[in-house]
Amino acid sequence: MLVKDIFSWLFLLSSCALLAIGRIYDERLDIFGINIGVILSCGYLISVIYMLSSIKKITLFKSKFLFYLFYFSALLMTPFLWLIFDFNDYGIQKAINFWLIVIPISVVFAERYRTKDVFKTFYILLAVTCLLALLATIGLSVGERSDGRMTVLGGGPIVFARWMGFGIITLFFLPLRMKNIYKYLLMLAFFILALSSGSRGPILGLFLTAFVYIFLNFNRLILRLALLVFLFGSLFFFSNVHKHIPELGNSQRVFMNISKKGGSKQSTSTRANLAAGSLLLLKNYPLGVGPGNWQIITNRLSPDHLMPLEYPHNLLLEVACEYGLQTVLLLLLLLLYVFYLSYKKMIHYKSYGSSLYPLLFYLLLFFFLNSLVSGMLNDSRLLFVIIAFILIHKPLVITDE
Repeated sequence: MLVKDIFSWLFLLSSCALLAIGRIYDERLDIFGINIGVILSCGYLISVIYMLSSIKKITLFKSKFLFYLFYFSALLMTPFLWLIFDFNDYGIQKAINFWLIVIPISVVFAERYRTKDVFKTFYILLAVTCLLALLATIGLSVGERSDGRMTVLGGGPIVFARWMGFGIITLFFLPLRMKNIYKYLLMLAFFILALSSGSRGPILGLFLTAFVYIFLNFNRLILRLALLVFLFGSLFFFSNVHKHIPELGNSQRVFMNISKKGGSKQSTSTRANLAAGSLLLLKNYPLGVGPGNWQIITNRLSPDHLMPLEYPHNLLLEVACEYGLQTVLLLLLLLLYVFYLSYKKMIHYKSYGSSLYPLLFYLLLFFFLNSLVSGMLNDSRLLFVIIAFILIHKPLVITDE
C-alpha cells in the first residue's frame, strides 16, 4: 500500500508539472546548474509506467472508444506520413511530447482516477496557476519579448492567459473552503493578468464561456450577476485599477482592433492567412503531411505567400493538415459526444453541491473555444485532460454514504 501511494503521489505531482511545462525535456528549467525538468521527467516516466501497468480493466463506451481511436489514428498516421514527407526536429519534438505526456496522462486519468483524485489534481493545477500569477506580479514571468507581453515558464503569452482563464473558471466552480470575497478578488487578479498578456484568444474564450453560463442559468443568476457587475465595476474604476492595467504587459493589444483609434489588424489577418494556407494544404494532401510539416509543405505549395508560423493556430486545422481528414473527423465526433455527455452529467448531478461536472463542462468549453483561435495539439493538453475526467465511469461527486 505504501509503494502504491508513493507512486500515485509521484505521478500526480510530476504529471501536473509536465502539464504546466508541456515538454518532456525543457532546457530552460535550469536552476543553479541543475535541470529541474530532467528530475521531473524521470519521476514522471517511472511513475506513469507503474500507473499504466496497474490498469487491470478498461470500461469502454462510445465516447471513450472514440477517445482512444483518435489517439490510435494519430499514432498510426505519424510514422506513415513521415515516410512520405520526411520529418524534422520540430515534428519529432511535437510527437514525443504528445505521445509521452498527453496520451499517457489522459489514459491514466480516465482509467484510474476517482473523485478524490480529480479534486487533488485541480488543487495542484490551481496552485500552479497561483504560482504563475505570483511570478507575473513580481515581474519574473515577463520574457524577453520586445512587446512586453506576459509569458509563462515553459510557454508564451497565449499559454499564460490560458492558465489565468483556467484559474478563473476553477475558482468559480470548484468547491473550495474559501470566503467569496477572497475568491472573487483572486479571480479579478487572474483576469487583469490575462489582459496583461495581450492575448485575445483566451479572453474571447472566457467571455463566450461566461455568456453560455449566463444563458443556461439566467433566471437564477440575474440578481447576483447585477450585484457582482456593480461590485467589480466599482472596485475597478473607483480604485483606479484600470489606470494601471496598461502598465502590465501589453493589455491594450487585446482591444487594438476595436479601439476608437483603430489599430493594427496584423494578428487577425495572420489567422486568416493561416487558415487559407491550411485549406490549400488539405486540398492537395487530404490524408495529412505528418507532425511538424505544416509550414514546410504549405510554403512549398505557395512560395509567393510564405507562412511565418510553424502551425495554423487552430487545433482542428492542425490535426486535419498533419494527421489527415480521417483523424480530425474522429476528433470532431469525440468532441460532439463529450460535450453532450458532459452536459448530461452536469444536469443529472446538479443537486450535488460537490459535483465536478459544472467545472468540467465549462472548462471543456473554454479550452475548446481557445483551441480554435490560438491552439495546437500539444498546447491543448488540458483540453484532453478535461475530456479524460469527463470519461471517468464512476460519478465525480462526493456523497454522504
